[in-house]
Amino acid sequence: MESVNEMTPARSLELINETLESNRRAIIAGSGKFFILWGVLLCIFSLAVYLGWSHTGHASWNLLWFAMPAIGYPLAFLLGKGRKAKVPQNYVSSLLGKIWGAFGFFSITLSALAIIAFPMNLSLVIILLFGCAETISGIALKNWPIIIAGAILGIGGACAAVKLASGPEQMFLFTGAAVVLALTGVALQLKK
Repeated sequence: MESVNEMTPARSLELINETLESNRRAIIAGSGKFFILWGVLLCIFSLAVYLGWSHTGHASWNLLWFAMPAIGYPLAFLLGKGRKAKVPQNYVSSLLGKIWGAFGFFSITLSALAIIAFPMNLSLVIILLFGCAETISGIALKNWPIIIAGAILGIGGACAAVKLASGPEQMFLFTGAAVVLALTGVALQLKK
């Protein structure tokens, strides 16, 4: 064991880098279950909205989306409480929380504004925001599969949203996004 007096600046930087890399790997491993959780919820809600909308012909089924965070956040909180669920709390984990918090804020706010005052193609906007949030998360984690999945989701989803803008079929964009999100989580879990 090195004494404090014998530690060189180079060794100190090496230890800091090792700690940061270890924390990054732990955050990636701990994030998998949250990607799976939100992927499953996204799949359930997108299919529920699609079924309601396609059977009744009323787009008002989209209001069901507002229930997703009400269910998801408590589940994520409970999932994060487990003994094995401990993820290092540092800049990267805080950044990830802020990235997805910003995504949630923009999605909910824009959805409310679209209902109240500014009609827009919400599928296009939200799928693009979703892809950006996942890509930026991948950049923060230095994880290429997450970066690529987010880019495919955002760009491919936005293009598809333009084609499917008027009917309930646009919900399949979110079902596809859910599958990508859940598979990202599974890949992260398998890397543990």
